[in-house]
Amino acid sequence: MRVAGTVTGMAFDLAAIRADLPLLASQVYLNAGGTGPLPVPVARAISDATTAQLGMARMGPEGVELTEHVLGRLREATGAVVGGAGQDIAITANTTTGLDIAIWGIDWRAGDHIITTELEHPGLSIPIAVAARRHGLTVTRLTRDEAELELEAVVAAHLTTRTRLVAISHVSWCTGAVLDVAGAARAAQGSDAIVVVDGAQSVGAIPVDAPALDVDAYAFPAQKWLLGPEGLGALWIPAATRERIDLTFCAYEAGTEHQPDGRLTLYPEARRYEISTAPLLLAHGWLAGLEWLAGIGWAEIHGRTRANQQAARAALADLDGVAVLTPDGPQAGLVVFAPAGATPEDAFRSVMATGVCLRWLVAPPALRASLGFFTSESDLHALRAGVRGLRS
Repeated sequence: MRVAGTVTGMAFDLAAIRADLPLLASQVYLNAGGTGPLPVPVARAISDATTAQLGMARMGPEGVELTEHVLGRLREATGAVVGGAGQDIAITANTTTGLDIAIWGIDWRAGDHIITTELEHPGLSIPIAVAARRHGLTVTRLTRDEAELELEAVVAAHLTTRTRLVAISHVSWCTGAVLDVAGAARAAQGSDAIVVVDGAQSVGAIPVDAPALDVDAYAFPAQKWLLGPEGLGALWIPAATRERIDLTFCAYEAGTEHQPDGRLTLYPEARRYEISTAPLLLAHGWLAGLEWLAGIGWAEIHGRTRANQQAARAALADLDGVAVLTPDGPQAGLVVFAPAGATPEDAFRSVMATGVCLRWLVAPPALRASLGFFTSESDLHALRAGVRGLRS
């Protein structure tokens, strides 16, 4: 069982990286799929920004100019992570906010149709269910077996003239499988359907190029694989989609030239979907974190995440009584597995008692480990030992 080696050929100092992630000194932390360990540069940037604001007129010219500058840089940085431009990014509160923007911005009519999967996080499945209830929509949920196939033919087989939305995860939170979003997008071409992607388990774990995927909207968070603060996310939503997704929640930050009757000139950029009162302190932190990650190198990050995930999968699959549910082959950073003889919650508590932090799932009933570029060989040994101990 070996941890990934250097991918790019450049020096990779795992010890220095882990020193910038202090949690890892006291905890075998394998839950970045929930919330990643916070890097020192993120915490320091938030602290420094907080101190600076003590002497700043936050709504004075200096404060307003700083907010515009930092948010502009953050849009550019988050756009670059998914292969897009800052003008196509709206800063949100989390992944679900971005998904809600896309889902509720559609001009629904009773009888319209949605295609999604049974593998979706409640952050996507609940907005779909509520929209279906309120507007009288029909929903097709692809089974796990269907969702893990090449999706062009599968989605095409379910498309109707009333399909308005195809909504899927890039990486399933409950199986760890990388889904074929590009195939789903190809199937939807020429139809009236918008393709919306939940990128919560993909961005930061695998390479993402949203424009190349040819999807219509791609939402992702700060706090998971990008190791940023809670309370921030981003929505990549290009100009063509902005013509089809109306504003639902909206306020001052949607545009300029505000009139007393509520009229305004919308920003042409995706920032029109931002509401008001930007979390500037968090934005400082996320920006610092993205710069820290870029300094490590995205090829290195993605390559080591993939190799560590495969090493953990192989180590767990080799244990008696453990069924690994994550498909074999190149996936992202998640390994979902079901140990025999214990409920997921009981198994979770037992493994946690050994000092290994992961998470348990209800459907499927299983445990989930998140393997990142910062995972060490000793972390993998501790995971294997903790799971093996469930049999003793």
